[in-house]
Order: sequence, then structure tokens, then C-alpha cells
Amino acid sequence: MAEIAVVGAGLAGLVAAINCARAGHQVRVLEKYDRVGGDRASHPSVDSTPMHPDRLGEFAGVKLEPPCVTPTRIMRSYCYGEKYDIDGASMSLHAVERGIRSTSIESSLYEQAKGVGVEFEFGWQLQTQADLAQLPPNSIIATGLHPEAFLVFNIPFQMVYGYLSYVRHEADPIAVAFFSELTGDYCYLANANGIAYALFFDRSKPIRRDLVDVWAGQLVEHEGVRFDDWRPFQGAVAVRRLDNPTMFVGDKIIAGTLASTNDPIFLFGVHASLVCGKIAAIAVDDKAKAFEMYNDLLSFYRTAFLMRRLMDATPAFLRRRLLNVFFGISRAKPELYNKMMFYEIPGLRNI
Repeated sequence: MAEIAVVGAGLAGLVAAINCARAGHQVRVLEKYDRVGGDRASHPSVDSTPMHPDRLGEFAGVKLEPPCVTPTRIMRSYCYGEKYDIDGASMSLHAVERGIRSTSIESSLYEQAKGVGVEFEFGWQLQTQADLAQLPPNSIIATGLHPEAFLVFNIPFQMVYGYLSYVRHEADPIAVAFFSELTGDYCYLANANGIAYALFFDRSKPIRRDLVDVWAGQLVEHEGVRFDDWRPFQGAVAVRRLDNPTMFVGDKIIAGTLASTNDPIFLFGVHASLVCGKIAAIAVDDKAKAFEMYNDLLSFYRTAFLMRRLMDATPAFLRRRLLNVFFGISRAKPELYNKMMFYEIPGLRNI
């Protein structure tokens, strides 16, 4: 079997490496940082997403279980002053810890990868065409939110700007989203395994620091969680154009964030990255089958892209009313919210 290089030890890269090794390939993961778990300045963090861990894990060929993946009891939204709670179990909502702690999903996947013989090389970055030329055919590129690989492959990208913070916080997992005039996107709070994580972001412009302080006050008032150490954040996502989804560039396989696995509306990305990692591994030996699966995975991308463009073009007063109507209906009939998530989150329908 061939030597396979996987660039990036995030969710898609680790799942791809595990499955390639199980298929009999010699696999080497090349990671930018000095260990698995991403940028220390951005983690630990907590993502919340609807998922069925048993079915998703069976498809992806990995274990997805507590503590790295835990059920979330409430999906709460504050929409321009109104509060809406939806039962987390009804939408199979789960908290996914990210980062370097032993309770993170990256740590779990790292141990699973080592268990099947995957080798790791740390401190290796893909920044130029010369770096790319070093990689063997069928290398899998899954470099996440870092813009360097987008530039190397000439893949269009949208920058996302924001601030993040995390604190010690012992409580049952919940997910909270704030929609307001502070940002064109939303602010987000989630917790798991004794930490709470907060993210304030906008894809249209850099965030003003004073607005973060306003939201920090709302977090204390509404959720009783205080964050003081806010850190600037920015990243790249492949939702710039209608034709953004890309799986192959030359003899390389593209996966994860680089392959448009963030949904264009709310930028959910965890679920699809895990699915895409498995598809990338399949592509090493069967490109036609993998490409068909990839297109099915992102079959809702163009609809979601146009929906997001429509949202952005909607006047603020009307957008406010429509969002409150949507969350009001979702609170009364959560099956409607679940149905939207079913199509919006890449891979959820497939699994």
C-alpha cells in the first residue's frame, strides 16, 4: 500500500488518517502545532451540534463517546430580547470539547490514530507551492480555519472575525445563542467537562472590542457566567462563493473546512468534518465513489448559500421579526427546528 500524508490533525484529518491506516496504508499526519489540539490561544473550546454519536461513529470508523461528546440538555436562543428554549434531547444536541485536554475529541481521535499505527510529525506547515510539492499523490489536506492552504490551492474563502474566552464552569451542558444588533452573525456560549466557552463573531467585519464587553455583561445577567480574558480570533471558511465546494485539486484530496464543510448559514462544521474525513479516506482508493458521497454530503450547500445571502440582504427590522417568528414556532413545534437542522448541517441527513 502507498504512503499517505495527511496535513492537519483536526477532526477531518484524524478521521481520514485512522481510516487510511485501517485500509492498510502507511499514514503520516503533518501538523502545524507541536501537538494535537489546535492553537492554545483558541482552546479549550466547546462546540454544540445535533448528532447521533453511535451512527456517526459507526460511519466514520471512530469512537464518539463521553467525555469528548456529551448530550446537551437545552438549546437556548436570545433573539433581540426574547428568550426561547428547545429541549436538547429532541434534536439530539451534543457538546463536543475541542483542544488539548484529555477530555477533548482531538485527544480521543489522536489515541485512536496511534492505536492503528498512524505516525505524527509536528511543526510542519503547508504555506507554499514548494511545501505542496513535497507531498505524495493522494495526500489529504485538512488544515481547518488557517488561510494559508486556501491561498496555496487558490480556493476562495470568507474571513470570520471575533473574540473568544473560556472559564471554569461546573454545570450540565447547554448551548446558548444570542442574536442582536451587536453582530451580523450571532454570539455563542456552550459548556462541558467543567469549562464554559464563549465566542462572539461576525463574517462581515472585525469586531469592536467594546461590543464584546456589552455581550459579556449580558452573559452575566442572563446566564450567570463571567468571562474576563477575551482573545481576538479570526479564521477562514470556504463559503465565499456558490461554487466553493472542492474535493480534488490536482492529485491532492481536500477535506474538512477547506472543502466547504461549514454550512453557509450558521457555520456549523463539526459533524460534516467527521463525515468528510471518512470520505477523504475512501477517495484514496476509490475517487468516483468518494466524489459521489461528497456531492451528496454537500447537496444542500447551494440552497443554504442563497438563504444566507437572502438573510444578509434583509433589512434589519424585518430580519428581527422573521427570526422571532422562527424561534417562536420552533419553541412550540421543535420538530420544525429539527427538520431545518436535518438539511442544514452537512452529513446529518446522510447519517
